[in-house]
Amino acid sequence: MATFDLGIILQVITSPNAAFAQIRDNEERYFTQGIALLVISSILGAMAILPMVMIPINDDFFEMDGAENIDTGFPIAESAVVLSFASSLLGGFVSAALYYFIGKKLDGNTNWKKVFSVVFHIHAVVIPITIIVGIVLFFMWSSFSTIQPSILLDPNISNDDAFSEIGPFIGYVILLATLGIGFVIWGLIVSIKAIKTVHGFGTGKAFGLILLVGLITSLASIPFGFG
Repeated sequence: MATFDLGIILQVITSPNAAFAQIRDNEERYFTQGIALLVISSILGAMAILPMVMIPINDDFFEMDGAENIDTGFPIAESAVVLSFASSLLGGFVSAALYYFIGKKLDGNTNWKKVFSVVFHIHAVVIPITIIVGIVLFFMWSSFSTIQPSILLDPNISNDDAFSEIGPFIGYVILLATLGIGFVIWGLIVSIKAIKTVHGFGTGKAFGLILLVGLITSLASIPFGFG
């Protein structure tokens, strides 16, 4: 029975080329672990949006002019958490399948289990990213929930008072955007290394495959978007 190899998971973060090569060459050992990483990252992704379900915003938002146009389901419904988990899990399998079938057509690896094992282990990087983003989202939404719209609409409010009211929220938005850019770049680099290793592609070909798979999965997920 395969055991959970924490060492290879950490190696994906610190030395992805060597880690992905080991996973590719030992797919029977790491396949189940890869699925576990996908499941864990999907759970964490769903938990990351929990603050927007559990922490209500100030009731004053719904008493402002134009409030009749605000969706009464705001914050997002609890069902969004379940949908987030299900879509992330399904998306992980669909992406792996696309990387296999399209990659094979492009003269890549013909062993589906090797491809799936490597692709699933990209989530070793997704997990810490999701945890950090989830923490920032919690503080961002917590600060947003404390904003008093009546104070901001006061015509006599000073700039200092206005910034004091919304400053923390803006700060977390900027932090989240900055981290997001860095995490996207990190995730893309690791993904390129994974595809290069398992399919034997060059950087450009691996990048193109990643863009193609991303486009296909994005278009396919539109009907399941939150709304």
